[in-house]
Amino acid sequence: MDFGSMLDDSFAYAREGVWEKWRRWVFLILCMIIFPLILGYMVRIYRGEKPAPELSDLGTLFVDGLKLLLVHIIYFLPVILLVILAFVPMVSTLLTSGLLSQDFGSMSDYQTERWLSSHPELLSAAGLMVLLLLIAIVLAIIISIFSFLGVVRFARTRSISEAFNFSAILAQIGRIGWVNYILALVVITIIGFIFGMVLNIFSFIPVIGGFIGILVMTVLYVPFILFSARFSALVYEAGEEKSPQLSSGTAAFSPGP
Repeated sequence: MDFGSMLDDSFAYAREGVWEKWRRWVFLILCMIIFPLILGYMVRIYRGEKPAPELSDLGTLFVDGLKLLLVHIIYFLPVILLVILAFVPMVSTLLTSGLLSQDFGSMSDYQTERWLSSHPELLSAAGLMVLLLLIAIVLAIIISIFSFLGVVRFARTRSISEAFNFSAILAQIGRIGWVNYILALVVITIIGFIFGMVLNIFSFIPVIGGFIGILVMTVLYVPFILFSARFSALVYEAGEEKSPQLSSGTAAFSPGP
């Protein structure tokens, strides 16, 4: 996989998709409010439409977005349930132990330590929460390996069940190469992290920093969506089965009798 050309292609795709196309850019920003529309637009990009598709047939766009949302929910439902399971015992223990009603500010260090040592269930609940959260993180990473291609597979096949065709996804990863595929996931994750960090810079500006950050995020998030969706489509295409080609020395028709 040529990551350089894939990143260049994705960047050019995003730039050409919105640059000097202000009406489309503004409409896509509005689509983020009615979020199934922006998800449906991503489905079209996943299908390999190039250049960036026009915003048409909003009904189909909305339905495709709901289907993509459903695929994401099904994929990450185990992680969501684990996170909930991690916090429920901790919250329950906090409420029943009386911790929230204690005025630790008026206690000495000795009194605070003595009170905490008399409630070992707090430590147990905290330990269980940390353990379950760590498991949830590991599970989320494993799920992401499949969901990254799974959502594109759903878009290409127009079948929700195909998003969970794990044997086909594994075969596709095998054609890409596990090292290349993991590197692709790392690359897009790092880019997303850098994008988030750049947006967070504005939060350090006094008074108006938050407003500026939200404004910049609103404007730049659309091209980032185009960029990341296009990159996902290119990774998927790198693992597609190649149709057998006729050799130059073989006739393309059957000989007559």
